[in-house]
This record gives sequence, C-alpha cells and structure tokens, in this order.
Amino acid sequence: MYYFYKYIVKLFFMIFYRIQITGIENIPENEGFIIAPNHIHFHDPLIIGAFYPGKINLMAKKELFKNKLLAHIITTMGAFPVDRDGNDIKAIKKSLKILKEKKPLLIFPEGTRNPYKGKNHLDGKAGVVLIAVKSKVRIVPVTVDSKYHIFGKIKVIYHEPISLEEFYSQKLSSEEYIVIINKILDQIYQKMELR
Repeated sequence: MYYFYKYIVKLFFMIFYRIQITGIENIPENEGFIIAPNHIHFHDPLIIGAFYPGKINLMAKKELFKNKLLAHIITTMGAFPVDRDGNDIKAIKKSLKILKEKKPLLIFPEGTRNPYKGKNHLDGKAGVVLIAVKSKVRIVPVTVDSKYHIFGKIKVIYHEPISLEEFYSQKLSSEEYIVIINKILDQIYQKMELR
C-alpha cells in the first residue's frame, strides 16, 4: 500500500504543479539520517514523501491521528505521532530506533507550519539536534520553496549533510540545541526564491 499511496500523491502533484528536485546526490546511503525541511504548507510532507527515492519515516503531530482513515493512510506512509506540546519520550525513542535501523527520518525543525511565507524562519525545536546527537547521525537540510499556486513551481533542494560529531561528547542545554538548529534553518531559508 505504501507505493500505491506514494504513486497517487506523486501523480497528483505532477498533474497540478511543476516539480523541480535538486541535490538528490546529497542523500546519504546505507546510514540513518534526519531529513530536516522548512515547513511552509501542509503539502510539504506529501511532496517530500512522494518524490523521495525510497521509503521514509516521519514524525507527525498527534492531532492527525484522530481521524481513523487518515491515521491508517499516514501510518502506512511511515508516519508516527508526536506530542508537540511536551517532551514526547515515546516519539524520541521511536526516532532513535528508526535511525539505528539505518532508515531516513523526516522531522520538521520548526515544529509547525511557518506563517511568515518564507521571509524568515521560526525558532527551531531542540529535539531535532538532540535526536541527531544521541543517534550520531547526520542532518540533511531541505529547502521546500513554492507559492503553491496551481500549475506553479515547487522546488525541493537537498543540501549537503551536516555532521554534529563535535557535539557527541558534550552535554548541551536546550538553548544550545536551538542555536544549532537555527543555524541550519538559516541555511535552508537562504535558498527561498519563489516566496
């Protein structure tokens, strides 16, 4: 069912938008890593999932799982719930397990859709860097750039992976994690052109 849903979503976007994917060569092979995109539209996870060359797992807000049909579809597509209002230990453990199994994990560093239309980013969430450091995996920043007008362009840019190896032996505060992820978000938003 995974590839069936993926095909349907991909077909939809290919009909109604002009899709441009670049930087695929930056996607690591044979290792777990975090895909970290900006979040400007509710279509973002669909675009990334549909055009990613393989299967991905993703952290999704728990509210999406209240509808049984939607919960079935997104769970089939590799999503698992996270409580954005607190420290969701269960979601963190699930993330670490996925990465240990050398699978890609999609997490939106801003934690929610950005209302600023790509002009600047929200403060990043500490959890993304925390998970990357604990699991000793690299982060692949991704820029999703579009006005999401019908028949308009959607650009997805995979940047070079970022290693946080220098922090593996350090005990960082939440504020320090946020500083690190905000620098990554700066890089992501510098590539925004279509907003």
